[in-house]
Amino acid sequence: MDRENQNEPNRVDEILRKIEDKADPSEYIYRGESKHFETVSSNLYRVFLEHKDFDVEAEQLDIEVVQKGMLEEAKKYLRTIGSDCELLVEMQHYGGKTNLIDFTTDCFVALFFACEQFASENGRIICQRKELLSPSIKEPSEPINRVVAQKSIFVRPSKGFIEFNEDDVINIPANLKVPMLEYLRTAHDISTETIYNDIHGFIRYQNDHLEAYVAFYRS
Repeated sequence: MDRENQNEPNRVDEILRKIEDKADPSEYIYRGESKHFETVSSNLYRVFLEHKDFDVEAEQLDIEVVQKGMLEEAKKYLRTIGSDCELLVEMQHYGGKTNLIDFTTDCFVALFFACEQFASENGRIICQRKELLSPSIKEPSEPINRVVAQKSIFVRPSKGFIEFNEDDVINIPANLKVPMLEYLRTAHDISTETIYNDIHGFIRYQNDHLEAYVAFYRS
């Protein structure tokens, strides 16, 4: 066993201690990212960032105007319409583009999201002080199952992104993602099945199950 692998359990414990030091939902909300993105922004804002011929600052992008247009279009597809906040939350969790940024009140749920994808890249947990974002924090009054499971809370930034303090970022090295996911499953019952606890969650991972069945029957 090489030295790095020998030290791996200690490194896991070290990161867990850093997380637990900030495990105070009265002071913090948390965002887990499976890789280090350039900005902490809504997926609707990132659509414009990805267009290299469009300068969001020079064009003075008003992301809320864009979102209002998206909401009006979405409502045409619905039989019953709740509040704009409820609709935005549902869109967000099923892959729609909104000006919401997902956070959670549970630091270990954030750790799951920091580890679930991009196995070869470092992840991170952003521990955001609530007092700095309080006007932008949104909590749905009638949350869907997945929102409850993920202990979700949302930030609706007026500019489409937020500033964060590097001192409140916990780095998750790529080679520790699998041990972290194993820890979360055994110690906190946090896994893909509990986080994505609806039929949409099954569909998201259906190909993994199908590949296993195909391999079984072929053998």
